[in-house]
Amino acid sequence: MEKLDIQKLIFLALFLGLTVLLLVIFSPFFSTLLWSLLFYILINPVYQRCLKWISPKARGYTIYQNVLAALFSLLVIALIILPFFFILQGAFKQSFQLLHILEGFVKKSAKGLSFRPDDPLVQTIREITFNAVDLSKIDLPKTIISFLRQSTDFLFRFSTQMVRNVTNFFITLLFMVFTLFFLLLDGKYLLSLFMRAVPLNRELLLVFVNRFKETTRHLVTGYFLVALYQATAAGILFYLFHVPAFLLLALLILFFAFIPMFGAAGIWIPVTVVKLLSGDTSGALLLAALCTFFVSTVDNFLRPLILQDRIKIHPLLIFFSILGAIQYFGFQGIILGPMILIFFFAALDIFLEQYQIPHEKELSEKEP
Repeated sequence: MEKLDIQKLIFLALFLGLTVLLLVIFSPFFSTLLWSLLFYILINPVYQRCLKWISPKARGYTIYQNVLAALFSLLVIALIILPFFFILQGAFKQSFQLLHILEGFVKKSAKGLSFRPDDPLVQTIREITFNAVDLSKIDLPKTIISFLRQSTDFLFRFSTQMVRNVTNFFITLLFMVFTLFFLLLDGKYLLSLFMRAVPLNRELLLVFVNRFKETTRHLVTGYFLVALYQATAAGILFYLFHVPAFLLLALLILFFAFIPMFGAAGIWIPVTVVKLLSGDTSGALLLAALCTFFVSTVDNFLRPLILQDRIKIHPLLIFFSILGAIQYFGFQGIILGPMILIFFFAALDIFLEQYQIPHEKELSEKEP
């Protein structure tokens, strides 16, 4: 009996060691696998519907299945990733133009940005801070110009690195096509293999996996697609009204869309204010009206229409999960942060159901 237990422990240690080695081998392709898994979760339902057009018993079904999987994999790259890559490149180029415009504006407005010792604002801040802060001694234009030039240097280094990594980018795309292709073909088998390997109750694990997939789809359609719509609509309006760096501003709206209270308005309102101060009153007012309707107001009924209370993750949590994950994992944190958040809430829901802990609505109904 003891001999059998020792053999089991040795085999378990061997299995864990091999698992660690396997993770080390796959670690260079972690980003590729992660993005492929996300796109697989999103497009697999459509792929499965298309498979039903032909009976599995029909001649040539295997060829049809392979061709369809290859077509879906290539379409994801051609319609989603490549356009985003070129938009990102354009936004970086426009960021140089924007920084140059801002530097020229600061130089022209140097007198207006400087403070005199007898200014009421300077005296008020000096009194509040007990003479610790004296705005009259701060060369604000010089500080702003120095910051803008440092930002330009950073963008130049980053864009140079991007150009050097273009080859690696397209190699990664090729790997992603292959990974997504085989996930579409053998996703069910890989899922069953994973469920057999994980030492948890099969029914519980199946509920967890299904809830994770559903939440991921709802998160993408309810938040990311709405944010993408807002960024696209705002980018088109900025382009039509000749706003500098319209691609960069549209990308900023893509991130600001997750911030409660501010949202996309946190970008387009300052843009319209700058346009108003530049003397284009009619253009600024028209741009503000169009952004209010087509960008911000649409969000108020479009997102509830898509979600319909299917997901209960606050957008502020999504925003901070993206920022925190980017700090730890780099660019892939854009998707890794929300996915970890989804994992947590899927596990939390199952935990509450297993231990029969009432939800917030049930608790409020029981209160006198």
